[in-house]
Order: sequence, then structure tokens, then C-alpha cells
Amino acid sequence: MGLKNEEELRRLIECVGIDKNIVEYIEELKKKRDEILSRKDFESNLSRYNALGHKIRYLIYNLIKKKEICICELNAILDLTQPTISHHVKILEQAGLIIGIKSGRFTHYQIKKEIN
Repeated sequence: MGLKNEEELRRLIECVGIDKNIVEYIEELKKKRDEILSRKDFESNLSRYNALGHKIRYLIYNLIKKKEICICELNAILDLTQPTISHHVKILEQAGLIIGIKSGRFTHYQIKKEIN
């Protein structure tokens, strides 16, 4: 059932005020969990949110939302090395959040997938 002991079961019943079969109730909850896990976009959304879960990447993403930007510009304003910035940008690209557009020797980054 997922609950480790009778105390956890008692707390669940008390917490949600269950007035029906507890086993059926838990099975309904598990079905909802399974529906979420089986969605086609679950893994890609997880990848996006993981990419944005780092302070620097979240900042970079939001800067790119404001304007198309290159690594040189990010280097000038973030006080980080170019390899560090490139690492974070690569993770955002792999997550499908941004895309790099080549312009001569430089790559300018823009938003590919808007996350609210």
C-alpha cells in the first residue's frame, strides 16, 4: 500500500477524512500518479525544470528571454568564465529551452521554449 505502518494509515485517514475504503482511496491516488508519469511530455518537462533548477541557468534563461544574447555578452555581465557559461548554455540547449543561431564566428541564443 505504500504506508509503512498502522500509524501512517491512521494519520492518512484522519488527515483527509476518508469515509470510504482506504485501499480503494489509495488505489485512486496511485492511478492519478500513474497518469502523470505516463504522459508523453513528463520526461521532457522534467528535463526543462531540472535545467532551470540552477540559479545561473535560470538567470541566463531569463536574460535570453529579454533579448537575443551571445556568450560574450553573458561573460561581460555574469562574472563567470566563458567555459562555465558555455556549460550552462549547453544544458539549457539540451533541455530544449534555448537555441543557438550562428552569426559569423558567434552564436546568438534565443528562447526556443517559453516556460512560465
